Amino acid sequence: MFKKMFGKKKKNIPPPPDDSIRSAVVGDVIVIPGFSSTFEDAYFIVESKNRLDSAYGKGFEIIAVDDDRRVSMEWSDEDDSSIAVTDHDNAMGLGVIGVEEATLSQWDDIKSIENFVEYEGEKYYYRNSHEVYYYKSEASEGEGFWIWDFGSEDDQRGVSVVKWEGLPFEVYTSVSVDSQIVRVYRQ
Repeated sequence: MFKKMFGKKKKNIPPPPDDSIRSAVVGDVIVIPGFSSTFEDAYFIVESKNRLDSAYGKGFEIIAVDDDRRVSMEWSDEDDSSIAVTDHDNAMGLGVIGVEEATLSQWDDIKSIENFVEYEGEKYYYRNSHEVYYYKSEASEGEGFWIWDFGSEDDQRGVSVVKWEGLPFEVYTSVSVDSQIVRVYRQ
């Protein structure tokens, strides 16, 4: 009798759906609480998901749009605890951070974390520089570019310098977002 009451087989309960940024695909909506200019939730529609490979590992980038605001969201395949969100439409020149190509080349050789750039009165310290291969929509042939990454002391904000073959240097700023607050909704 007890076997009949307590001996029932456990049903296979499927795991909860993955609503992390890793699972996002084109057309999904990514919600970042408090990320709009009015501190309300920002709703981004995924336009593309791309792969980034380098000597330091694999990462991913999502290009998404919220009205007229286009951003990229990047995370490492090994550590997706934070996501770097970059205003994708506002590339700036090297002059905005007060460095020249020769300086970046020297820093690439030296790789000293004492080197820094300044942006809007704040120092951003050298973190890394390396070549990255970009695979649009994860499946295309990779195209290489060079990147220099700089971070604020608290690592919550970043400045990146990007150099594609045949194009001028581009400077972007980013904000680090805790991946635990980011949600993906299927379309």
